[in-house]
Amino acid sequence: MVLLHDLKRYVEEKRQLMILSAKKNGLTSSETVKYSQELDELLNLYQNYTTQRKKSTGDAGLN
Repeated sequence: MVLLHDLKRYVEEKRQLMILSAKKNGLTSSETVKYSQELDELLNLYQNYTTQRKKSTGDAGLN
């Protein structure tokens, strides 16, 4: 099972790869787009995980 802190680390690593690729190859290069899509998937996983976690703990996000 992937832990939340691991998922955060994967997001940051993928973000850095995407930024480096964009600087080196341009925003529309196939490598940069691939990293961007992979980052989107990781961010979706993170959002789904945190949303489910809030629902299961009854946290409505109201502070």
